[in-house]
Amino acid sequence: MAWFSRLLADIPGIRHAFLDVHESAVFDKSRLVDIKQVHGANILHLTETPAQRPQVDGVLTSLTGKSIGIVTADCIPVLMASRDGRWIAGLHAGWRGAAQGILQESVRRFSAHGVAAEDILVATGPHIRACCYEVSGAFRQTLLETPAGYLVRDYAEQLFSSWPKTPNPNSPAAREENSLWFDLLAFCQLQLLDAGISRKHIDCLAACTYCHPEILGSYRRRTHQPATKTQQISWIERIG
Repeated sequence: MAWFSRLLADIPGIRHAFLDVHESAVFDKSRLVDIKQVHGANILHLTETPAQRPQVDGVLTSLTGKSIGIVTADCIPVLMASRDGRWIAGLHAGWRGAAQGILQESVRRFSAHGVAAEDILVATGPHIRACCYEVSGAFRQTLLETPAGYLVRDYAEQLFSSWPKTPNPNSPAAREENSLWFDLLAFCQLQLLDAGISRKHIDCLAACTYCHPEILGSYRRRTHQPATKTQQISWIERIG
């Protein structure tokens, strides 16, 4: 199974997909720009094949025939493209990278190449959602001390709740006293909006990695229910 963004699909010369674990397992990874994701905010401007494997959590390029791939197992895969299809990017946005500003940095990178924020289209793929993302009470304070702390301070009620949001039978039971549930997608959306991306230019695919063990890998779920490690690949490519 794969998910596709209606926004990205409408851009001429752009191909993309958010793959499940089964399609990811058979996907030809040699097609992808080889990066080592480190939960940071660095983005590679790809102009040629790197001599060494870069430690980055995002890639931006105008090259054709280069597939940008993001590997996730709870973090948010973010695929981006300019409306004219000349520039594309892929980001690995966990809470650490998002808190350090990788989303805003991606918009700055597009802007540096003449692409205004209002001309950037964004799609986010499957990730752990607020039905399952339990965090400790101290986590909010940790976020307050990051560069994105101003958003946590101003939108705490939107980002945190004292109970799971729209839980389902596959959602985990609470593991701690006084825990909170964190909305990672809302955290990323707020940063995209703050960077000037239009809300209508953000396409969010809703599948929760924790809730769908049959098709999606989840690091958090594996800590609760030991299982074989699985991940999913999300990719974007400019073909013309």
